Amino acid sequence: MTKSGDPGDLAVTITVLRALRGWSQKQLADASGVDRSQISRYELGKETPSLRTLERLAAGVGLPSSLLAPMTAFLHRMREAMAGRAYSDEAPAEPAGLSPETKRAVLEALDRAANHARAELKLYAARRSALRETGGSEPAT
Repeated sequence: MTKSGDPGDLAVTITVLRALRGWSQKQLADASGVDRSQISRYELGKETPSLRTLERLAAGVGLPSSLLAPMTAFLHRMREAMAGRAYSDEAPAEPAGLSPETKRAVLEALDRAANHARAELKLYAARRSALRETGGSEPAT
């Protein structure tokens, strides 16, 4: 993932990072060392964060930085689907409208995925904390 990523996709990624913890922008700022007003600008899509800043934000919530690119790609595909644009690896498809039922199902799936991600982050944080307390090495990110 590079700084030249889509500001809209990165805005959603940062918002989701924060939402995974249920944090305010201030809480994310405190945890990551990134200024709260800067986080606001990123979430509004007014500015695009550097790769280093994205890594700091991910580290702040306890997400391995290796998951940033796949997470952003997933969110991009979900935004495209919800906008009625089908995703294809081969060729662009004609826009396909989504029914309200389909949109609701997508939102429910996203909610389940977010809940699962929260649970995984809690387990990851607990393992990290236990390793620190016992003097073990940190899990690879």
